[in-house]
Amino acid sequence: MSSPEDGGAPAQTVCRAAAAGDFPAVQQMLELYQYELSDLWPQDLDAQGRYGYDLRRHLRAQRFFAHVVWHQGVYAGCALVAPAAVTRTEGCWMEQFFVLKRYRRCGVGRALAQHVFAAHPGPWEVGQMPGNAAALAFWRRVIADHSPTGFTEQQVTDGWWRGTVQRFDAPPAPPR
Repeated sequence: MSSPEDGGAPAQTVCRAAAAGDFPAVQQMLELYQYELSDLWPQDLDAQGRYGYDLRRHLRAQRFFAHVVWHQGVYAGCALVAPAAVTRTEGCWMEQFFVLKRYRRCGVGRALAQHVFAAHPGPWEVGQMPGNAAALAFWRRVIADHSPTGFTEQQVTDGWWRGTVQRFDAPPAPPR
């Protein structure tokens, strides 16, 4: 990967589990994410003018995880993982996934998704809200490339989640 700003030099993308010190940045990225999806995801601001996504369980609870991606030395996105709960009773659910617009379509989102799947091998659910065609296309490509056994897809119309859900099994990360 390279960008015009760096004269074509290889870009560095680093994905990792979020540390406690990353959570203020994750919180801010989620504010941007919620604003970006405000036409699809009806939410109101709180008294402080924030959406205020609650990250406490990702700091303390087992089976809830946060990941960040850095690109060229700066935060470029984040992902939140929760226990599967839409179409499965075990495995992982991609609770939130966000890449800053500047870093889209250059491999940063794909790198973050692959990192998250490798960090949590096994059954997965990934969902997209109705009307989010870009996310639907992204996830279909990334999951198809990542899961050697393919994926199934269904429209969920009842319960707390409504939208498209892909189900697949993420393989363990290859040995280094």
